[in-house]
Amino acid sequence: MRAVRLASAVATTVVLLGAVTACSSKGGNDAKAGDAKGGDPIAAALTGDPKAALAASALVMQKAGNGKVTMVAPDDAKGGGTGDADWKDPAKAAVDLVGDMGGKKLRIRVVGPDAYLGGDDAAAVLGGKHWVKLPAGNEAGDGFRAAGQMLNPVVLLTVAAQGGKPTKVGQEDLKGTPTTHLRAVEETSTLVAGMSGLPEEQRKAVQKTLEEDGKTLTFDFWLNAKQELVQYQEYGDTNGAKEAVTVTYSDLGKAAAITAPAAADLGDQAELLKLLGS
Repeated sequence: MRAVRLASAVATTVVLLGAVTACSSKGGNDAKAGDAKGGDPIAAALTGDPKAALAASALVMQKAGNGKVTMVAPDDAKGGGTGDADWKDPAKAAVDLVGDMGGKKLRIRVVGPDAYLGGDDAAAVLGGKHWVKLPAGNEAGDGFRAAGQMLNPVVLLTVAAQGGKPTKVGQEDLKGTPTTHLRAVEETSTLVAGMSGLPEEQRKAVQKTLEEDGKTLTFDFWLNAKQELVQYQEYGDTNGAKEAVTVTYSDLGKAAAITAPAAADLGDQAELLKLLGS
């Protein structure tokens, strides 16, 4: 996956970090309401109000805390990025993805506010080192740093549950798994205005990227019978559904631990362009 394309792709899924706490509160109230009626709140959410379904799913994904993740953009249909994501703590969200960039298998690792590019194929470029830390203001780095938050399913589900008017598309079979397909449309400006967890300069960069896709963003969610988020797609009113970015989640709670590369294994930032194939 080309670095700049991945940065652009993940940037279109930025959501409100501060909404997680509100979601837990709202989702908890929904669950109590379900219990009061003597039914299963998860099952009730699946067949009932889309907002309740999305809020309940946010709680399920928050409890899982991490999982395997795959992200594929239209021009990455043969590969994309695959790896692990940890969203237990929004302030320390972490992502570790591997994909094709410039003919190399490279890894993107985000740990809190820090972003790194590297992997085994990077050693030949970095003089035996395996990683380079992406500096602030770097186009790819800004997108990668935001990826730790943008691949957080709890935040995505929370925003969709609390904003706009999510709708139920229908029941669908997704690669052999019965799912409920829900859709939510968000104003781009609303998403950007609430990005309190991102530095102002990063929000400006994300705003520019978002507006390339349009004034609104559409999120399609597929939830399984356990109310887990199996897959979501995102696209804007400019590029349309044919240009949707697809993210899938699996093996919830079983992701590998994600840590920052050792300082001794960091290469010279001056070699970044070579690493990206530029």
